[in-house]
Amino acid sequence: MAVAALLLFAATAAGQEGEFPNRPTDMQFGRLLFDASRLRDAEAFLEQARPANEDETIERLFLLGRIAMQQGRPREAAKRFEAILARRPDFTRVRLELATAYYAAERDDKARLHFERAMADRLPSSVETAVERFLDRIDNRKRWSASVSVALAPESNPAKRTREEMVRIGGAPFRLDEDSREASGTGVMLSGGASWTPRIGDGLRAVLAASGSTKRYRQKEWNDLSAAVEAGAARVLDGSNLSGGLRAGRRWLGNDGYSRSLGPWLRGGARLSASTRLNISVDLLRFSHDDRPDLDGWRWTARTGLVHAVSSRSSLEVGLDLEHVSARTGRHGSRMAGMSLSFAHAFRGGLSVTPSLAIHQRRYAGRDPLFDRVREDITIRPSIRLLHRALQYGDFAPWIGYSHERNRSNIAIHSWRNQAVLIGVSRRF
Repeated sequence: MAVAALLLFAATAAGQEGEFPNRPTDMQFGRLLFDASRLRDAEAFLEQARPANEDETIERLFLLGRIAMQQGRPREAAKRFEAILARRPDFTRVRLELATAYYAAERDDKARLHFERAMADRLPSSVETAVERFLDRIDNRKRWSASVSVALAPESNPAKRTREEMVRIGGAPFRLDEDSREASGTGVMLSGGASWTPRIGDGLRAVLAASGSTKRYRQKEWNDLSAAVEAGAARVLDGSNLSGGLRAGRRWLGNDGYSRSLGPWLRGGARLSASTRLNISVDLLRFSHDDRPDLDGWRWTARTGLVHAVSSRSSLEVGLDLEHVSARTGRHGSRMAGMSLSFAHAFRGGLSVTPSLAIHQRRYAGRDPLFDRVREDITIRPSIRLLHRALQYGDFAPWIGYSHERNRSNIAIHSWRNQAVLIGVSRRF
């Protein structure tokens, strides 16, 4: 305190009598005032400070973040710590401060992400224990969450139609009309959802959720809109959770009703370690179709996802998908199995890159009457997504992506390719 006061007096005197060569900088004043717990004064000096190098830039942001946290402004603190990680994603201490700020701001999804990534690095046992306690609190306290995403998607073949001009049916060639062949278009994608999990007992919660997504085109017949609601209950344990309930859904294609669905769902998650998490979901839905009763039937889907923080800068996600579809007309039934792999890495400077690859194989239940064979498809979808941590507007994070999707079928009319560039923004609440 005395040192800070002496420096302040010296600065005042210098302003009255002219500059002197050893005048302390705003950064030095800020450090001293922070150490003296004069947070408001320290913040004023640090805000106007002009760092001399990269290290001072990071120190300034760190001190401003600590001040914001101590003054009860965790969202502002998170922005300061995010700015540091944009420059140096390997700073584990800053990542822990960021995770704590998000926890204080009740941004639990982001807090969990950064706690788990920090645990991928070697931490003292006392710090690991503290992080595990934070993760348990996140699991136990979460009451509601919401997300929204908007994207513009120019695509080469959004309707996923063949590029073939001729097909053979019963050995005879037939020319396809233009409406049956691939065409490009630009779609606007909007998706979002919200969930509320009020406590109804010790470790027991109700689950109420709603979600929706839509893709809109100038060509109205390509429009696709889906909405769903869920109700159920969840059991929360240390390091794991299990929930289940009933789901109802509705889908529209080309602005007309297409299908309804109703059935039970089951979700589960477990922390295998502080940096590894396993998620499982199972749905059993009965589908009915507005104009295609031959497609009516049950659809069973299961997905397992393993997320592992390789380091504080990188994470790996592996997924396994299974699906069984029954239909009133047997040949429309099918079985599908697939795998996906995604790797996220943050580079110095703020750029984060997430390449991914998904492969799915589907076999239908009966012969196609026109082509006299059982249809088999293999769909391959490599993609990449980029975002820059420093480019955020409010709590919205802009991103850009590219995907190349290809379906290979033993029936030529069902083979197609689609390339898409996606430019969007997203936010989790």
